[in-house]
Amino acid sequence: MNYTHRLATPEDSQAIAPLWADFATERANIDPSMKLKPNFDYEKYVSYQLNKPLSYCYILETQINNQTQIVGCIFIYFYDEAPPPDLSAEFLEEQELENPFLPRRIGSVLGMYVQPEHRQPENIQLLANIAIEKAQEMEVSDIDLLIAADQKGMQALLKRSGFTPTAVQFSKHYEISPNTNSPSLHPPHPELDLPEPPLPGAIPLRDPKTNKLVYNSLDKPVFIYPITDSNGQLIKTSKNLPIYPTPLRDTQTQDWVFDANGELVVSPILKDEKGQIFEHKGMAQFHPPSYKFEEGKLVLERDDSGNYLFRDVERDGQGSIVLSPEGLPIFKQNSLS
Repeated sequence: MNYTHRLATPEDSQAIAPLWADFATERANIDPSMKLKPNFDYEKYVSYQLNKPLSYCYILETQINNQTQIVGCIFIYFYDEAPPPDLSAEFLEEQELENPFLPRRIGSVLGMYVQPEHRQPENIQLLANIAIEKAQEMEVSDIDLLIAADQKGMQALLKRSGFTPTAVQFSKHYEISPNTNSPSLHPPHPELDLPEPPLPGAIPLRDPKTNKLVYNSLDKPVFIYPITDSNGQLIKTSKNLPIYPTPLRDTQTQDWVFDANGELVVSPILKDEKGQIFEHKGMAQFHPPSYKFEEGKLVLERDDSGNYLFRDVERDGQGSIVLSPEGLPIFKQNSLS
């Protein structure tokens, strides 16, 4: 048989759907934690994937009984780990903290399936090659693939194509009752419950345990505001990012801390001998809170007026901040005056 390949179109959804149903069944048989949804609409799923931006499907075709039939397919997709260039400034710092690694341009495979009677090595190689060519066309920096442990042939093919194994994934499945009131694992939806910020750049505060919005004693959402100068202008880091203060948490409950007036308590920013914001590796530094033991428990320290106290920084004779070998500021045990 002669085999050819081409880029799939939405009109191919009906023909690809049975292949993807077989792919899902094989996937579920390999991994018992992957359970198929009953009566799943594979045609609609394939059509959805074909219409997604940066998502592509290449199909393997051959002549059977004088008719061209699709006997295999590979779905690939691409994404950039860097934040989009039009992301608003208030979210750039959050993106910066998400990952310590430099962002990559990634190509990945959603899945590949070839009918068993057509799984000659050259057909698998044909689909793999066209996917790699598309990745090169998209100028990716890396191609990341997840391969089942028992797919020795595919692993050998990838090694011949220059891929190297970088990780081993282990899975352990737990059966949980669908009726249990389990903790939510959904991150907050930025468009559904994001309140209108009172000032540009303000970020709503969320409960660290539930991800729900935090409200003050007046039942109004609490915001963290970027630091500004005396003229109300944003103070930015050396990376041109806004600076948000670090809110205090109660040492016992991990709840956010509010003062007697209901205002969120935040750590004061650290400044050098010239009055400039002190940074370590591009990140602004703050005075840490002062702690003490009270009835055998570590608690935040307060003065006689109930104000929360923060630790001062060590300075040398010229007023310069004393640093650790790692370049971090060294703080005193006593509090700021």
